[in-house]
Amino acid sequence: MERTLTEVNKKNLEFIEEVTTNVDEVQKRVLDEILTRNANVEYLQRLNLKGHTDRETFKKVVHVITYEDIQSDINRIANGDRSPILCSQPVSEFLTRSHLLTF
Repeated sequence: MERTLTEVNKKNLEFIEEVTTNVDEVQKRVLDEILTRNANVEYLQRLNLKGHTDRETFKKVVHVITYEDIQSDINRIANGDRSPILCSQPVSEFLTRSHLLTF
Protein backbone atom coordinates (compact mmCIF):
# COMPACT_ATOMS: atom_id res chain seq x y z
CA MET A 1 0.00 0.00 0.00
CA GLU A 2 1.41 3.38 -0.99
CA ARG A 3 1.70 5.94 1.78
CA THR A 4 -0.16 9.14 1.20
CA LEU A 5 1.50 12.52 1.29
CA THR A 6 -0.40 13.26 4.48
CA GLU A 7 1.10 10.19 6.19
CA VAL A 8 4.61 11.16 5.07
CA ASN A 9 4.10 14.72 6.26
CA LYS A 10 2.80 13.48 9.60
CA LYS A 11 5.89 11.26 10.07
CA ASN A 12 8.18 14.14 9.12
CA LEU A 13 6.44 16.49 11.54
CA GLU A 14 6.65 13.91 14.33
CA PHE A 15 10.39 13.57 13.71
CA ILE A 16 10.90 17.34 13.72
CA GLU A 17 8.88 17.64 16.92
CA GLU A 18 10.91 14.90 18.61
CA VAL A 19 14.31 16.34 17.75
CA THR A 20 13.30 19.90 18.62
CA THR A 21 11.50 19.00 21.82
CA ASN A 22 14.18 16.71 23.23
CA VAL A 23 17.22 18.59 21.94
CA ASP A 24 19.50 17.73 24.85
CA GLU A 25 18.62 14.04 24.67
CA VAL A 26 19.09 13.97 20.90
CA GLN A 27 22.48 15.70 21.22
CA LYS A 28 23.57 13.23 23.90
CA ARG A 29 22.52 10.29 21.72
CA VAL A 30 24.28 11.66 18.63
CA LEU A 31 27.48 12.44 20.55
CA ASP A 32 27.41 8.96 22.09
CA GLU A 33 27.08 7.39 18.64
CA ILE A 34 29.91 9.51 17.24
CA LEU A 35 32.23 8.80 20.17
CA THR A 36 31.47 5.09 20.19
CA ARG A 37 32.14 4.81 16.47
CA ASN A 38 35.31 6.93 16.59
CA ALA A 39 36.73 6.17 20.05
CA ASN A 40 40.06 4.96 18.69
CA VAL A 41 40.84 7.52 16.00
CA GLU A 42 44.26 9.15 16.15
CA TYR A 43 42.98 12.61 17.00
CA LEU A 44 41.08 11.48 20.10
CA GLN A 45 43.97 9.24 21.15
CA ARG A 46 46.33 12.23 21.01
CA LEU A 47 43.98 14.09 23.35
CA ASN A 48 44.20 11.16 25.79
CA LEU A 49 40.51 10.36 25.60
CA LYS A 50 41.76 6.76 26.01
CA GLY A 51 38.71 5.15 24.47
CA HIS A 52 36.22 6.86 26.78
CA THR A 53 32.91 7.49 25.09
CA ASP A 54 31.03 9.29 27.84
CA ARG A 55 29.97 12.90 27.43
CA GLU A 56 31.55 14.15 30.67
CA THR A 57 35.04 12.87 29.82
CA PHE A 58 34.71 14.21 26.28
CA LYS A 59 33.78 17.69 27.57
CA LYS A 60 36.75 17.69 29.98
CA VAL A 61 39.31 16.49 27.45
CA VAL A 62 38.25 17.92 24.09
CA HIS A 63 38.21 21.69 23.71
CA VAL A 64 37.11 23.97 20.91
CA ILE A 65 39.69 23.91 18.12
CA THR A 66 40.56 25.86 15.02
CA TYR A 67 41.32 24.70 11.52
CA GLU A 68 45.01 25.25 12.24
CA ASP A 69 44.83 22.77 15.14
CA ILE A 70 43.98 19.92 12.76
CA GLN A 71 45.45 21.24 9.53
CA SER A 72 48.20 18.61 9.45
CA ASP A 73 45.58 15.87 9.91
CA ILE A 74 43.47 17.32 7.11
CA ASN A 75 46.52 17.51 4.85
CA ARG A 76 47.32 13.85 5.53
CA ILE A 77 43.78 12.85 4.60
CA ALA A 78 43.77 15.11 1.53
CA ASN A 79 47.04 13.49 0.42
CA GLY A 80 45.48 10.03 0.49
CA ASP A 81 46.11 8.72 4.02
CA ARG A 82 43.13 6.44 4.70
CA SER A 83 44.00 5.54 8.28
CA PRO A 84 41.53 6.49 11.04
CA ILE A 85 42.86 9.97 11.76
CA LEU A 86 39.72 12.02 12.46
CA CYS A 87 37.06 9.44 11.66
CA SER A 88 36.88 5.65 11.82
CA GLN A 89 35.65 5.54 8.22
CA PRO A 90 37.87 6.69 5.35
CA VAL A 91 37.16 10.29 4.36
CA SER A 92 36.27 10.44 0.68
CA GLU A 93 35.85 14.18 0.24
CA PHE A 94 36.10 17.53 1.97
CA LEU A 95 33.44 20.16 1.50
CA THR A 96 34.09 23.78 2.27
CA ARG A 97 31.68 26.53 2.92
CA SER A 98 32.30 30.19 3.35
CA HIS A 99 29.74 32.61 4.59
CA LEU A 100 29.51 36.11 3.26
CA LEU A 101 27.37 38.45 5.26
CA THR A 102 26.01 41.50 3.54
CA PHE A 103 23.92 44.22 5.04
